[in-house]
Amino acid sequence: MRRRGFTIIELLVVIAVIALLTAIFMPVLLAVRQRARMMLCNSNQHQLLLSFTLYQQETGVFPYGFSDKGLASTLKPPPGGWAGRGIDKKGWWWFHYLRNISDISLDKGSVVWCPSRNVDDSQDARTLLCGNYGVNRSVCRDAQGVTSSSFSGEPLRAGQVKRPSATLLISDSGYSLLSWMAAVDTGSPPFENPARVNSFYIPGLLLNQTRGELTGHPDAIEGRHPGGMLNLGFADGHTDSRPAEFLGGGINCTDLADVRLPSLWSPL
Repeated sequence: MRRRGFTIIELLVVIAVIALLTAIFMPVLLAVRQRARMMLCNSNQHQLLLSFTLYQQETGVFPYGFSDKGLASTLKPPPGGWAGRGIDKKGWWWFHYLRNISDISLDKGSVVWCPSRNVDDSQDARTLLCGNYGVNRSVCRDAQGVTSSSFSGEPLRAGQVKRPSATLLISDSGYSLLSWMAAVDTGSPPFENPARVNSFYIPGLLLNQTRGELTGHPDAIEGRHPGGMLNLGFADGHTDSRPAEFLGGGINCTDLADVRLPSLWSPL
């Protein structure tokens, strides 16, 4: 007896059912995947905070955010070579200092790389400095090299941070250094490096939509995690997830000489 196969109509019905189920469940699977990446990002920051704690206990201070002390022939490259590319300054970054204490890896996919990074520039996509995590420059200050700014000086000791549970230490960020200036876009040169103006931002902040240099930048405009959320790490070692506007809100700034900062940005 000859077996009866599927008719064209039956095959089309099966294909239609599969397509319908895919359309229904794909957004759910995508949301689950994004949520998992956000949780991994939070875990990364938690591990980095442990490294910050070890560094602070070992040295008595937080690490520099960036240091270019000893320029020219006296500035030794960090292990693994300089971070960034041609437009980035040569120096030691906060993750280089942590690496000396806790031996963290800087390889792609390690704890210093955000699993939800959304950088589309082909060169910046390969750069650790862009689209991952940034430290609060008011805590991890810049060593004064060839330039100086309000964030230059010695990094703080833990005892100098008056409200550690409310003071930002590390966050999802457009660049490896972050400050309230990046939050409110005062027009000041970012990190004294105008070539990096399109890297200094808080992912998903509404204000980014008014900044022409960020037009078409997915990480800056669309944000990084579901619901416009960011992962944050605080000076006391705890992590939290907050909306992007949390970092930009509360800053009363009419000009640079009269800025008043919330405790989130101001450790002193």
